[in-house]
Amino acid sequence: MARGVDDGFHLDIDLDFARREADRIATLLQALRRRHDLSRYEYTRVVRIVPGGDTFAHPVLTLGNRFADTEDQLLSTYLHEQMHWYLWLLGTPDVDVVAPFMDDLVRRYPQAPVTLPDGARNYEATYVHLVVNWLEVAALSEFIGRERAVTLARAQKSYRWIYRTVLEDWDWLADLFERHGLVPIRPAQSLLNPKPPARPSAAKRKSRAGSRPPASPRSRRAPRGRGGRSAD
Repeated sequence: MARGVDDGFHLDIDLDFARREADRIATLLQALRRRHDLSRYEYTRVVRIVPGGDTFAHPVLTLGNRFADTEDQLLSTYLHEQMHWYLWLLGTPDVDVVAPFMDDLVRRYPQAPVTLPDGARNYEATYVHLVVNWLEVAALSEFIGRERAVTLARAQKSYRWIYRTVLEDWDWLADLFERHGLVPIRPAQSLLNPKPPARPSAAKRKSRAGSRPPASPRSRRAPRGRGGRSAD
């Protein structure tokens, strides 16, 4: 027999811990932004904090609290997700900048683990994170030094094989990324506020008078989520 609705049962929902964690992460991030000029690597300026939730880049950069115990850890996490945005901004609505050298990565690392915690969530994400994690360590080194950045990368509990491979094969990956235009890492300002094209001269404008009008620009699609540091 079902009990009546008014049987004395009482349920409280206490959000104090979540609020404290959100405030802690916000305070850490604000302190990091005061101490370092992170604007060079802030390819998105909208950040959500969700204590207990996953950390990921798209469609909104979202920080959980699992990878934010210290300032160094939060900085590496923040830069990691910003690098997902960097790769997206380098591309176009129809072009993935990693695709041209994905086969090079697969040939170099044919036995890459494709599940957590050594790899990422799937086959593609594992190889993409060879790029993202390299960029993360490179950017992080500018702020806390190479030694601390490497120590932190080696201690990560997710993407363990990826971080290890990035550190051990640093120069080969650097050469690959440079050949494909990913490095040197372009500052956010150059991608978010590109210089307008130079106005054509009168002679050029006249020569184009009879040409057909340009096609309407394509609308940019929403950023594709590529994983990030999940809480799993």
